[in-house]
Amino acid sequence: MCESIPKTMKAIVFHGPHDVSTEIRETPKIEKADDVILKVKYSGLCGTDLHSYRGHIKGPVDQIIGHEFLGEIVAKGSDISDSEFKIGDDVLSTFTIQCGICWYCKHGYSGQCDKTNTFGKVGLPGGQAEYVRIPYAKSTLIKKPASQDHADDSVYVLMADIFITGYYGVKKIVDFLGQKPAVGVQQLEIKDATILQYMVLAPLGVGPVGLCALRVLNHLGFKKVVCVDNVPSRLEEAKRLGAYKTINFETEPTLLKEVIEKDTGNVGFDAVLEVVGASAALKTAYDSVRRNGFISSLGMGHEPLPFNGLDCYLKNINISFGRCHVWSLFPEALEIFETLKGDFASFIDHKVSLDESKEAFELFDQHKVSKVVFDLTL
Repeated sequence: MCESIPKTMKAIVFHGPHDVSTEIRETPKIEKADDVILKVKYSGLCGTDLHSYRGHIKGPVDQIIGHEFLGEIVAKGSDISDSEFKIGDDVLSTFTIQCGICWYCKHGYSGQCDKTNTFGKVGLPGGQAEYVRIPYAKSTLIKKPASQDHADDSVYVLMADIFITGYYGVKKIVDFLGQKPAVGVQQLEIKDATILQYMVLAPLGVGPVGLCALRVLNHLGFKKVVCVDNVPSRLEEAKRLGAYKTINFETEPTLLKEVIEKDTGNVGFDAVLEVVGASAALKTAYDSVRRNGFISSLGMGHEPLPFNGLDCYLKNINISFGRCHVWSLFPEALEIFETLKGDFASFIDHKVSLDESKEAFELFDQHKVSKVVFDLTL
């Protein structure tokens, strides 16, 4: 154990809807042989955090929150060899923990690991804190790539969840459109140029996850990606990142229907990427996708479905729900991220200290900032 680790630390604690505070809490300690203690350098505020903040789902009362972070290893359990991680290593963390050895982990579905939990959820204190304990460290942490530029490392907060979740949504779309996956990053190669003209829609969802997905689609060569949201700054960012068309569903209520009529011959979109999880977004996805089309839903659903089994049967809808298998996909997603990360530097438009948690949550909730990062290097 490193002697310099303090007994107490600052951390952001959830108490209830619209009630977070920065408090002094006991610094975590090694509890099991495969644990690591991380000194956090950067920690993100994610749109998923707003589900509990707004009261849409029950939050982890009186617990440290946050699932997007990176930092430096300051202590490790006896099962962690120096060939795996050393004290002082800079590492990235996945937003979930996973054992690495169960059937799901071995078959590429780490999001359904027998032992999984999400940082900042009930039973697993999160990383909006000066220190965080990492269970199953060997299958949760990844060494940070050596920097090849002068940008600060805060951009890697996106790899904990946002970028890789967007990548996951795109991967499911590409697989649906008929590509045969190969090992590694090449599984997203598209060999048939005609497929690049397929229509893809990100309804009510060009926040950070949707924008990352858009950039991956653009990177792969998709030419016609239509993005729908009601936040003008998000739609402007979507244009910058290569959107074919953008639609503000509040100020342009008929434009989506017009785009479907003009650009698809009123057939509908081949695939829809749904990033919000709200009933209205899923209804838009269902109404906009063509018959036999595909809905890739990434949003954390917190309302009843706006369609039933018979609706899906009659329209032959293919739909995939669920959180990202972040550990399973991390290597291939990181390879793409290293190529594209410069495009995301502007995402992080509000860096603050842990002491500014209340204001940061309020600004993010009101869409006054795009991405909040708590900077613990200040």
